[in-house]
Amino acid sequence: MTLKEYIEQLQKFAETNPETLDMDVIYSHDDEGNGFQHLHYAPTKGYYEDREFEEGDEDVNAVCIN
Repeated sequence: MTLKEYIEQLQKFAETNPETLDMDVIYSHDDEGNGFQHLHYAPTKGYYEDREFEEGDEDVNAVCIN
């Protein structure tokens, strides 16, 4: 999913669920939902490859949400 697609999905969600706008945001640790945590940090840009992420301004290809 691209950042643009993610933002569009968030906008649609907010439009149809306005009561959620002041609620906490959490994320799942894995696809099976084995653990959840709060989203704590602002998005950062960097380079992602082989399940590794390095924050920075060079060779940017991804945005990390937490």
